[in-house]
Amino acid sequence: MRKILLSSSALVAAASISSYALADVSVTGAFEWRYSSISSGVAADDGTEFGTDNEVTIKFTNKTDTGLTLTGVYDFDADGAGDFSGGDESHLTISGGFGSVSLGLNDAANDSFGIGEHDLIDEDLSQTPTGASIVTTAGESGNSDANKITYITPSMGGFKAGYSVMDSGTATQSTDQTAMGASYTMPISGGSIMIRYNKQSTDGTAAGETEASNYGAKLVMGAASVIIAHGESTIGAGSSQTDDREANGISVRYDLGGGLSIGASTVTAEDDKDKTTANISEKYTANIAEVSYTVAPGLKAKVTYLDYDYENGNETAAVDDSGSITQLTISAAF
Repeated sequence: MRKILLSSSALVAAASISSYALADVSVTGAFEWRYSSISSGVAADDGTEFGTDNEVTIKFTNKTDTGLTLTGVYDFDADGAGDFSGGDESHLTISGGFGSVSLGLNDAANDSFGIGEHDLIDEDLSQTPTGASIVTTAGESGNSDANKITYITPSMGGFKAGYSVMDSGTATQSTDQTAMGASYTMPISGGSIMIRYNKQSTDGTAAGETEASNYGAKLVMGAASVIIAHGESTIGAGSSQTDDREANGISVRYDLGGGLSIGASTVTAEDDKDKTTANISEKYTANIAEVSYTVAPGLKAKVTYLDYDYENGNETAAVDDSGSITQLTISAAF
């Protein structure tokens, strides 16, 4: 009898292993090295530096007999302490004709439907002094990889929408978050146009509550792409509000062929809550130019130039600054 039970157990285990083996497993990596030359009016920020940004992603995909697609993703920062301890995202996505549901450590819905001028720039550089509270793009804000549930609808005639809920747990000061977004894409003669809108609200104390919204449009015509974006965000509520920020940006990118492309962007951001008696707001302006060249499939070289100016307004924790950054970036994807 015992032998029969063992044999039965072995058959069950073998069947289980066989069913798991049906899953497709992929391992991908993105590795980036950069050299930056920074010219800043703040001594602590002035100089040159090397940097890396490397990550590895393991993805499991399986399709059930009922037609559902199950995708498990584990994405981690390969720079952390010289090992793979810096977990970034870890989530399960269930998708089908109803759309998709993501469970776990993943981006919020406002990130999926965000749009900013930096989206057309491979290396979206920015530079503000320590203590600055201004935003540096006109894109979405407030996104994190914290544990959440996100639903994304299927595409319906070019329209998609999504909603996410993040529960911060039983901490005394709750930071629960809700986020939503929507997009509409339609073809036009010679290209397409996409419109996006998103917003998020994060709970907290009166001084810590945050809200943000973002919208914009992307036009693609042949080898050329253009983005126009607007973003708004606040920190605090009522008399405890400390920041009321607004940003506008525009960018263009053109594919010259042969693996060579060029891009440029400009953004202006202001915080009306950090305004002096002389009516001068905390303000950030930046212009970026970039040349990107695909050396070989999966290997890119990029030269990016940023010119920026920062005025602290009434943000006394920061100082005025202006300068530039020139950066060489080598990136590889596997």
